[in-house]
Amino acid sequence: MDISILNPKSIAIVGASEQTEKIGSVLLRNLIDGGYNGKIYPINPKYNELQGRKTYADILSVEDPIDMVCIAIPHQFVEDIIDQCVTKAVKSVVIISAGFKETGEKGKEVEERIKNKLKSANIRLLGPNCLGYINNKAKINLTFARENPGNGNIAFISQSGAFCTSILDMATEKKLGFSHVISLGNKADIFENELLTIFLNDTDIHAIAIYLEEFSDGKEFVTLCQKSKKPILIIVPGSSEKSQKAISSHTGSLASSHDTIVAAIKKSNMILAENSEELFKLIELVHMEAIPKGKRIGIVTNAGGPGIIAVDKAEKEGLEVVDIGEKTKEKLLKDLPEEANITNPVDILGDAKKERYEIAIETLLDDINIDSVVVILTPQLITEIEETAETIARLSLTASKPIYSCFLGGKAIKAGVRILGNNENPYFNDIQEAMHLISKLADYETKKLTAKIEYAESYLKKPKYLREVLEYINSDRVEVLPDTLSIAILNEFKIDTPKQLVTTSLEEGRDFAALLFPVAIKATAEDLAHKSDFKGLYLDIRTITEFEEKFEELKENITKKTGNPAPKILIQEMIDANLEFFVGANREGGIDIYEKEGLGFGHLIAFGKGGIFTEVYRDIKHILVPENRERIESILSETKVSKIIEGYRGKPKLAREKLIDLIVKFQSLLITYPQIISMDINPVMLTEDKATVVDIKLYVSK
Repeated sequence: MDISILNPKSIAIVGASEQTEKIGSVLLRNLIDGGYNGKIYPINPKYNELQGRKTYADILSVEDPIDMVCIAIPHQFVEDIIDQCVTKAVKSVVIISAGFKETGEKGKEVEERIKNKLKSANIRLLGPNCLGYINNKAKINLTFARENPGNGNIAFISQSGAFCTSILDMATEKKLGFSHVISLGNKADIFENELLTIFLNDTDIHAIAIYLEEFSDGKEFVTLCQKSKKPILIIVPGSSEKSQKAISSHTGSLASSHDTIVAAIKKSNMILAENSEELFKLIELVHMEAIPKGKRIGIVTNAGGPGIIAVDKAEKEGLEVVDIGEKTKEKLLKDLPEEANITNPVDILGDAKKERYEIAIETLLDDINIDSVVVILTPQLITEIEETAETIARLSLTASKPIYSCFLGGKAIKAGVRILGNNENPYFNDIQEAMHLISKLADYETKKLTAKIEYAESYLKKPKYLREVLEYINSDRVEVLPDTLSIAILNEFKIDTPKQLVTTSLEEGRDFAALLFPVAIKATAEDLAHKSDFKGLYLDIRTITEFEEKFEELKENITKKTGNPAPKILIQEMIDANLEFFVGANREGGIDIYEKEGLGFGHLIAFGKGGIFTEVYRDIKHILVPENRERIESILSETKVSKIIEGYRGKPKLAREKLIDLIVKFQSLLITYPQIISMDINPVMLTEDKATVVDIKLYVSK
């Protein structure tokens, strides 16, 4: 996308009117009042002049070339204007009007026609159904927003126009400007990745904030964000179940579409906000350059209780309340009252005035073991609130580490908070919020230098069973692969499996089992997805007599459930495990996902505590394929079950490295066979030296 599209030399506004509440009139007024120095052409056949500007009946009545046309009229008239834009050969179009694909199939058809007409004419489109855009660098406010806080060094991309207006309102109150604010709307043409590329390459832009409801190309989005040297703040709506489709698998609920987005955000080292207020607070902190170099914090407080709360909340958020150095302690011991606490948190007592705060803050800033300082102030009778705020503001001017103020209270602290805000010093009114957001910023900074981009090509192998897999692809349905094919694919990737046989014959099964006792017998995946739910599994069979009895019983159970008169039976050697583990995956995107033109995120792998209670424990973490081995190992460590794997309370250590090998192999399997839309491996039997897959379901779909 050419950046000049956001900096047109002339703009026509279709729908401008004398009625001040009309969106077209607001657009025209905002453009004029914003100081735009290009040519402006109001378009409305009812008027000769609007807001001091000559007005034209239609686009074709304008004699001069037009760079951009902004349309704000009822949707049923938009396509006629688009035809005029094509004839006029304008460069770009912004459609503010709603009533397109968001309204249903008919609106979608109209939007598609408009999109194709403009694409054929090489005209770019922003929207439809959007707020417009602001480019404060070029003094362009082509929106119907109430407020524009002015120029700044942060760009904001939003799929929601209403979300834009709320952020702009917050920013105006805090006098925090944006370089650009872009409302994407329906994203018929211009979408987030194009804008992200522009903003990442703009040296005047220091950070990017994003609100998205859907991703046009998740794979490319992740790659762009991984390459970013700038903070990217993002907020996404709540979890969606649409990726689960009709898959009869545990994985659907354990690897949802929302889980995919969160895994992508973590992989990209973006900073995830949980609501609009949190997003704006993070924007403020990034604007103030209040990003700590690490997670080690020092705490200064004039009250013991809030200091204790701060320690609790910091540790809960993964921050480190470090032991301060001996030199730091000596200085504090020398300069603070004898009753003060010189460990971390440093309690400077309730009668502390600005001088005591200054001593404690400066001393902690000088400690090489501390990355940032949190200053807690409670408004006690002799507390110098304004003077302390001024002291913090002065110290911040030369400090190489962030100072985060946490002033607790209401009326009494307002003046102090105002001083901090006017001097662009980060402040909070809640300890938990402070620690939560400091942790997010510290996470971003510490992971920034260790981020490593993995490419799917490095995991791709030549598929051995592609023809067989494709036989089960049906355009309308999700199909489960037969166990024989699934097992063959596992063997292709040298994934450890038990000795096993699939058969309909009692005699063949009995002869096989006799060599292996004890054995397990199971319904195959194509008959019963969840075997334990329908008595489709018998374990620890040790004799011929027992085998024959259970074999026939199992066949009868399957027939009753499925109607299949001759079901296949899976016979496996029994694997005694120290632990049952779960690995699953869902694909977000089509079969071509790992090809250059493929759209979507790819496969999300879920793993954690396995067995029949996997969904009860929900001790599950996620990775977005492909992920490097070090990150897989780190994310595995976040599960509770990893403590058992490491050897808990004298129990032996289990095959952790083999388990990580297994997850890496599954990545390769999924990239090699992208036809797999879902995978359910439960359980993986983990012992001291092996990670063995004893149950697998592979689902395929376009």
